[in-house]
Amino acid sequence: MHMKFLNNQFHLCTASIFEITLSMIRNISLQTILTVLGAGFMLSAQAQPELLPSPASYSHVKQKNGLWTFYRYPNQIISATFIPINSERDEQISDAVIAKRLQQRPLVKKQAGAITLQWPDASLKVTDSSIFFTLANRQDLILTNASYSDSLRGLHFRLEESEKIFGTGSRSLPLNRRGYSLPLHNNPWYGYSLNADALNYSVPVIMSSRGYALFIDNPSSGRLDIGKTNPDMLSYTTGSGRLSFYLIPGKNYSEILSRLHALVGTQTMPPRWAMGHFMSRFGYTSEVQVQGILQEMEKNEIPVDAIILDLFWFGDSIKQTMGNLEWVNKKAWPDPEKMIRGWKKKDIHTILITEPFVVKQSANYEPSKNYHARNADGMPYVLNDFYFGEGGLIDIFRKDASDWFYGKYKKQMDIGVSGWWGDLGEPEKHPSDMLHDLTSQGYYRKFSAPEIHNMYGHTWSKMLYERFRKDYPRRRLFHLNRSGYVGTPRFGSFPWSGDVSRSWEGLQGQIPLMLGMSMSGVPYMHSDAGGFAGGEGDGELYTRWMQFAAFTPIFRPHGTALGVIEPSVKDIPSEAALWPEPYRGLAKKAILERYKWLPYNYTLSYEQHVSGKPLVSPVFFLQPADSNLYKAEDQYLWGEQVMVVPVTGKGQREKKMYIPEGSWTNIHNQTRETGPRWVTQEVQPDAIPVWVKEGSFIPTVTDIRNASDYANGKLTVTYYPSTKPGLYTLYEDDGENAQAIREKQFELTKFHSSGIKNNRLRITVSSNNGRYPGRKANRAITLAIPQTGKPVSVTVNGKTLAIKDCWNDQRNEIQVTVSIGNRNQMIDIKL
Repeated sequence: MHMKFLNNQFHLCTASIFEITLSMIRNISLQTILTVLGAGFMLSAQAQPELLPSPASYSHVKQKNGLWTFYRYPNQIISATFIPINSERDEQISDAVIAKRLQQRPLVKKQAGAITLQWPDASLKVTDSSIFFTLANRQDLILTNASYSDSLRGLHFRLEESEKIFGTGSRSLPLNRRGYSLPLHNNPWYGYSLNADALNYSVPVIMSSRGYALFIDNPSSGRLDIGKTNPDMLSYTTGSGRLSFYLIPGKNYSEILSRLHALVGTQTMPPRWAMGHFMSRFGYTSEVQVQGILQEMEKNEIPVDAIILDLFWFGDSIKQTMGNLEWVNKKAWPDPEKMIRGWKKKDIHTILITEPFVVKQSANYEPSKNYHARNADGMPYVLNDFYFGEGGLIDIFRKDASDWFYGKYKKQMDIGVSGWWGDLGEPEKHPSDMLHDLTSQGYYRKFSAPEIHNMYGHTWSKMLYERFRKDYPRRRLFHLNRSGYVGTPRFGSFPWSGDVSRSWEGLQGQIPLMLGMSMSGVPYMHSDAGGFAGGEGDGELYTRWMQFAAFTPIFRPHGTALGVIEPSVKDIPSEAALWPEPYRGLAKKAILERYKWLPYNYTLSYEQHVSGKPLVSPVFFLQPADSNLYKAEDQYLWGEQVMVVPVTGKGQREKKMYIPEGSWTNIHNQTRETGPRWVTQEVQPDAIPVWVKEGSFIPTVTDIRNASDYANGKLTVTYYPSTKPGLYTLYEDDGENAQAIREKQFELTKFHSSGIKNNRLRITVSSNNGRYPGRKANRAITLAIPQTGKPVSVTVNGKTLAIKDCWNDQRNEIQVTVSIGNRNQMIDIKL
């Protein structure tokens, strides 16, 4: 019996191959499986593939160098796993996939030198070294071979000549990553800007212009060579872990992305306040300072939904305090509970930073030392060159270590803390000889840092999510974490793009970075709005970044402003109220714009959670056949109805942009453009171009203090006329119940347009009559229809309205107010 088999304490000697699943064989070598079968031969002597007996749930095919196992999943997905002969370190430690496998036996065709597995919607052919996949959309993908040695293993796929490759996670590179060799290793990069190829959240997911996504499910550190070394080859290599991948076909990018999310999970619903505006910096040093800045925000009537406290909440210096995780400076923070309670009375939430490192000078070093990752001698690993001080790293994979760490969270949540900021979660300092204990997950050898590096942030988010859900089952977790893996979003993790430079190039890099993450299955990527590192206090840069950030998943201005802590570092505020005019007013306008779009943005969160739709996507999602859309990389879709064109150049007074097919309206000046064509338009200092597609319904809200005041606001739904029918569904709930969807504690309001035909337009407004705490009965909704000209007649449910009561001459739009109760509202307009 193979020694690895014995060491891992598996007892499968009497099991049949029909009873073995991947979850049971994650530590078993190919030779062990064949010994169980009683095969009695060496595969290396075989020159052609051979089908092994297997149940309907999977198919085993052996090649000369190892064993392939193929599974089917819903949405026409194929998974493939390769276990080489005599392989070591081939455990599957990922838990990314949550979809259930199909019980679907293929039709088998045996030919000379090949075996074909045929399903109704896909097939694959295995030869002596290659596999030819035919996907549902009839596009072929060829795995030329799988390689294996003691130090390096890999998968190698053929690239077609015109194929574009997107995804791969957080990188400020052009969206098409073909021609790059990219590390798969979550990596901190202080002060990066454009063309950073290795940032905090790498993702082994690529999306192809040929109609498929490829997810290589191995969290070990590795590399994706996308036609860099060989222009015709996509090569994945790593030093450890299971060689396993998933092929996800689809008729368009949106469908492929939704299918990826169905496989690995969607983002949890955020609390509604998380879609508002945060007050944050590195860093607030005392309650007096925070309260003073908050008063300035209030004086300038700038709404705030949350205050984020950086590492000074647990210490009075940058170094030698990490790991305290307690309010140790009573002079700076005399009564944290009272402070937090006071903010909560204003509907302002408190978010605290945490890190997984504990330095020796902190109060928790000795109490936590037993929970640190280890060295080769089994002793707690001591990081001697860590920036924040000599210390250790919590071994988040151990249950007892996670229990200890979560206790620090629970103590602060008990005094009112609402959300969390997990920093340095790559981990930032992670030497290759550091060892981790995965006994809690069923593994009995120690894993080196590179083997589990990309799972660290993921496991951290999972730990917090699962314990939070148990202790606070009706609350939604909000957890900023700049690192993770595939599937991490389902654990309430909201990533940001790391320590970007305060520069125009830093701003420019955020667009491809955010879109690349969205195409990788991470929907909520955002940036430190205004920039984090360095800079000279450029007010124009700050306001342009704020205008862009208002149309990103999370709106969180954040930058270095250390004051007396580091007097040599330029003190640049991230709070709008602290900037001089005109920048204060321009930033305030962007913040108010963010709140205005709250119902639209919150509905995007719902659509992502239930259907896997992206919040942001490249404009080529609209018409993939339009080659110009691939060139328009500095504009993007916000949901399916809106196109955003950030202004990213200093002193820029006009902007070249591409208008996709159809009619589009600029919301700021109500100009219309019809595409497809390039246009150049003048841009103003107070706004960036935001375009709405014809036929769209856009819900907005005004007159609210912050997101917690949503139900009291004035709700307007603007319809942008089209000759084609249109449909939109608005989602609303209480903004905080984690069980709202499961318990049907929500309301869906549908807006349907007939399209303008023969100068007539009918719009129907209907509700599912959902109920939830705080819902206002018969809530008024103003339906606005711009640029149609004064109507001839307007009727609501057959009742004719006076034209003077439904025409706004100043705005040149029809305005009809209806209330949604148990009755549908039918608005008929003659133009």
